Amino acid sequence: MRKAEPNKITEVTRRYIIDALLLDRESFYGRLDLVGFLRRVWPLKDMPSTDRRFEDAEGDIWQHMVNNDDWTNDDLFYNHLDVLDMPDEHFAKFLEECVHPLVSTGTARTARLVSLFNGYLTQDGFALQANGQISGHKLYKIVSTTGAGLLPEAYEIVLSFAGEDREYVEEVADFLKAKDISLFYDMYEEATLWGKDLYEHLHKIYSGSARYCVMFISKHYANKIWPSHERRSAFERAIEAKEEYILPARFDDTPLPGLRKTVHYIDLRKKTPEQMAVLILQKLGRHI
Repeated sequence: MRKAEPNKITEVTRRYIIDALLLDRESFYGRLDLVGFLRRVWPLKDMPSTDRRFEDAEGDIWQHMVNNDDWTNDDLFYNHLDVLDMPDEHFAKFLEECVHPLVSTGTARTARLVSLFNGYLTQDGFALQANGQISGHKLYKIVSTTGAGLLPEAYEIVLSFAGEDREYVEEVADFLKAKDISLFYDMYEEATLWGKDLYEHLHKIYSGSARYCVMFISKHYANKIWPSHERRSAFERAIEAKEEYILPARFDDTPLPGLRKTVHYIDLRKKTPEQMAVLILQKLGRHI
C-alpha cells in the first residue's frame, strides 16, 4: 500500500499494540475467521503470494496459517502485512475493525481493547472514540487528541462519475453504505468538503490509499472537468502503486484517454445498480 507522507502513529506505538494484541487471551479477529477479518482491512486478492502454489496473499495466508501453522502471527503482521509501515489510515482501520460490532465478541471485550489501544495511541496524539452506532452498538474512529479531528478515511471504494449519471451511482452508493462499506461518495461528504480546496482534496482522495476506484464511464464522464481531474489522480495512483486499482464500468462505449482497451470493464447497460453493488462487494471479498 502506498504511503503519501510520514506516519504519525509511530513504529514504537504500532509494535506495542500488535504485541499486546497477540498476547491477549482472545484472538484479534474475534467472532470472524482469520482470512475473513483480514479481508476487511487488506486487499488480499490484489497482494502477491510468497508461495508459487497460490495466486494471491489470501491463498498464501490460508495455507500457512489456517491449513497449516508454519507462520506465526508475528510473521503475518511484521513480514507479510507491513503493519509498521502501512499508512496511518490503514493502521487505524485495522484497530477500528478489531472493535467493530461484527468482530468483537462483546461490549466488555470492546471496552478492554479500546482502553488497551488508547494507552498507546495517546502517546502519539490519537485516541479511539465512539463515532456513531450500528444496531445499538458503538462504532469507533481514531481521532486526534490535539484537535485535528479524524485521520484521513481509509476508504474501501471511491466512486468517480459525472453528475448526469448520479441517479444510477447513488443507488449503488446507498446499497454499499447499507452493507457497511467505507466509501467516498460526494453527497455523503458535504460537511467534510465544505470549505475545502476541492482540486487538492479530490486529488488526495482519488490518488490516495483506497482499495479501488470504481470509474463510471460515459460520454458525460469523458468530457467534464471534475471527472477528468479525478481520472488523472486515479491513474497516477494506479501507475505508482502498480496494483489493480481502477475498476471501469461503462454506460456507453465512449473512449477514455489513458484507459487501456484490454482492461476488463462491467457493462452497466446489463446491470441494475443493485447488481453492480453486489459485484463491488464480491470484489472486496465481503459477504452479500
